[in-house]
Amino acid sequence: MNLWHLKIGNTPTLPILERSGGGITASGGDLTDLTNLAGYTDGAMADPINVVDDFRWTVSPGGSRSDVPRLHITEKRIKLNSTVTNLAYSATAAVDSIGTAVQTAGGLVGAVAGKAGVQSVQKFIDEGSQKLKALERKLQQEVLNTGGFQTSENPALQPYDGLYSLENTGFSYYFPYLDDQYNSISNNFGESSEGFVAPLANKAADLAAGVAGVANIVKPGTYIEKAKQFTMGDTGRTLTFSLPLLNTISIDDISRNWQLLFGLIYQNTPGRISKSIIDQPVLYEIRLPGVAYMPYAYISKLDVKFIGSRRNMRIQVPIQSPGSDVSTTSIETVIPDAYQLDISVTGLNAETRNFLYANISDSKLTVTSPRPFTEAELDATSPPYLLPTNRGDGFEGPGVLPSPPTQITADGISLNPSGFNPVEVPAQP
Repeated sequence: MNLWHLKIGNTPTLPILERSGGGITASGGDLTDLTNLAGYTDGAMADPINVVDDFRWTVSPGGSRSDVPRLHITEKRIKLNSTVTNLAYSATAAVDSIGTAVQTAGGLVGAVAGKAGVQSVQKFIDEGSQKLKALERKLQQEVLNTGGFQTSENPALQPYDGLYSLENTGFSYYFPYLDDQYNSISNNFGESSEGFVAPLANKAADLAAGVAGVANIVKPGTYIEKAKQFTMGDTGRTLTFSLPLLNTISIDDISRNWQLLFGLIYQNTPGRISKSIIDQPVLYEIRLPGVAYMPYAYISKLDVKFIGSRRNMRIQVPIQSPGSDVSTTSIETVIPDAYQLDISVTGLNAETRNFLYANISDSKLTVTSPRPFTEAELDATSPPYLLPTNRGDGFEGPGVLPSPPTQITADGISLNPSGFNPVEVPAQP
């Protein structure tokens, strides 16, 4: 089965990639329509493209990879320009800040007014807060109704609601994650932020420094400490993963590997819709259970290399040619013994406790069951290795596995003969 179809829809200058087997369709989307920015129609997501179990990144059979760590990537297309979304998001943030300011100012006034004025001040605060909250709810609802703004039921992620206007493309992936990095934190405290009261604080500091200089004029030097402010970064963490895609085990792998790579490259390359409109590369929601969660991320680096010998071949690909109703095309391309795929995904927001909590508080990922062994895999017995009678992966009864390989794959992964699970081994010189 094809992973996708590249169809010519209502935007003839830019065919849209449509995931096969899902309810989300793209061929009718008109990317030039600035009113509704229709790119993809709503529908049920197709099953993830399960690279862990269904692709030849190791010679271990698909059914034996059930415990390989899985990086879940859900793809989304940007609908609105960041200037527009920033305007809407800043408006809701301003209303929220005004509400906090009313509470703060009311508390200060109450403290100055004393007990006699507390009741009247509190009444003013309550009435003002209610009006501002109503205004905020209305403004947020109008912003969200604009289209594509993501919301979350998890309270920890609600501060990020409305940051981007996105729509699902129907693509999601499970990639094996065998990188060594768990986490890394680098904080910075610097100069105090330039807020509303910053000029007053600076004037006070200058005055204090001047007075201290006069009072201690005979001393070698004077210096007054200043409290430093935490500096919030604007870039999230980066996850990197690598894997080979082997073309020498099955003829079907050649087309599937090519489709996987072309689809990733196509979606992460900008497209020109007209002389003045650009469709941006896609964004992703990233989840690695217990390790990382990023609601908004992008592929910061995608590198594909040829490995081994290579040859020109003709393959059928699910691409509609201009002026044709046929959904497949025969193309000539270079096919190597294997591809080496290296991907880095980077968050668009600095990692916060919100993301850490969301990753461990949400329900676990729903992962499709590993596929049973094919007849070819079961027949490749040199020598045979008996399986347990109940593996718990949907394939019951005794069977056989190929012998563990003696050659290390391109990603430095071999098999553990005792358990048939990928394990890291030292790279060969």
